[in-house]
Amino acid sequence: MSHTTPPDIAVILEQLRTEVRAQRLAAGHDQPSAIELELRRSLDEIELHRVVSAHWPLKGRTIPERVLIVVHKLVRRFLRWYINPIVEQQNAYNDTVARSLRLLASAYSELAAEVRSAQNAAQQPAVTAGDDQKPDIPEQTEALQHLVELNARDEPPAHFVELDIAAQQPQLALRQTIQAHWQLAGNTLPEQIVAFIHKLTRQYLRWLINPIVEQQNAANEAFSMALHNLTRLDAEKRAEVAAVRAQRLRAK
Repeated sequence: MSHTTPPDIAVILEQLRTEVRAQRLAAGHDQPSAIELELRRSLDEIELHRVVSAHWPLKGRTIPERVLIVVHKLVRRFLRWYINPIVEQQNAYNDTVARSLRLLASAYSELAAEVRSAQNAAQQPAVTAGDDQKPDIPEQTEALQHLVELNARDEPPAHFVELDIAAQQPQLALRQTIQAHWQLAGNTLPEQIVAFIHKLTRQYLRWLINPIVEQQNAANEAFSMALHNLTRLDAEKRAEVAAVRAQRLRAK
């Protein structure tokens, strides 16, 4: 009975990458731009931080530390009903955001290929019937311009989505960091006593809550960086499309 050797997945993937590079070069596609490379790094960074874990190793070297670790593990197990649903919901949201960003990045990659194809088509000389012939200019140009101006008055104001996207960048920077420790105060004596108890509880649970918050902050930072690079890529592609349109207008 003959035994077949299983295929080497790494070799197959490398062959596929080589074929894709060869096809891109044959089609006249350039190498990815610096912004596209930064976006890819940001997406890789998201994959490293998008999953938040509520259970990480707790280790102690000395006997008192080990006893404290046992207490921490018991407390963490007791609070699973409270902490785990929060973490699971956050992970579901992180996964949705990560997939959305990857879909947007793929869409911009396809758009980049279309822009390059349009640029190559615009660079080709237009076929004309004769060098001395000039395009006919309509006699009703002024009437047509007047009609366009009249219709433009009834049109809604133009909406520039790229300006709205750029305006969200400061908001991302302000909201991406989660704080686990906020101000606890009280006006009356009972409120001050409750606030003091809450502070003691929060101080003790720092070993449980702080790592979750730190993981989410790392994920939020990766999301913000990817969105920032997507915004830069959007501006770059819009500029390329505008250049292609201008080149087409000059060729007419």
